[in-house]
Amino acid sequence: MPKLLACSVTAAASLALCLAVRAASGDSSVPYPAGYRQWVHLHSTIVGPKHVAFAKRPCESPCTGGIYHFYANPAALEGFRNGGKFADGSVIADEVLETRQLPSGSSVEGARRAVGVMVKNSQIYAATGGWGFGAFSGDNQTEDLTQQERKDCYQCHVPQKDHDFVFSTYQER
Repeated sequence: MPKLLACSVTAAASLALCLAVRAASGDSSVPYPAGYRQWVHLHSTIVGPKHVAFAKRPCESPCTGGIYHFYANPAALEGFRNGGKFADGSVIADEVLETRQLPSGSSVEGARRAVGVMVKNSQIYAATGGWGFGAFSGDNQTEDLTQQERKDCYQCHVPQKDHDFVFSTYQER
């Protein structure tokens, strides 16, 4: 067997074993979406202090709100292009940045408040529609949601079941 093929087979077998062990252990944490800013930017949303999402990720004064930037990895982008049918390996990240009001009246991005992530893996996350949910506070790359918070994320996404539990959309322009 050629060396490259042998390495590929070994890597695939190792990944399958890791996923099986993780699924069996009930570990539903998700990995940090390294390099997400290099993915396709789906859209941005500005959330002010009166929005329900603002209170979930508070910031220090004089923070006046947050900017949510949404990104899709190549597999998730293909899901958006296929009408919302996402394959395993799809990852959607939302980065939440503080906004700061400048004396000039402009608002600018401030510190990162959090990175949220959805990871599609039908085997590991079968109980939550095939999606794993995670959040990373500030610049932290260690996932910090509790099991209950993951369930709450899923419950919030249930109304989007017909769009594979995804709220975001993508428009190629």
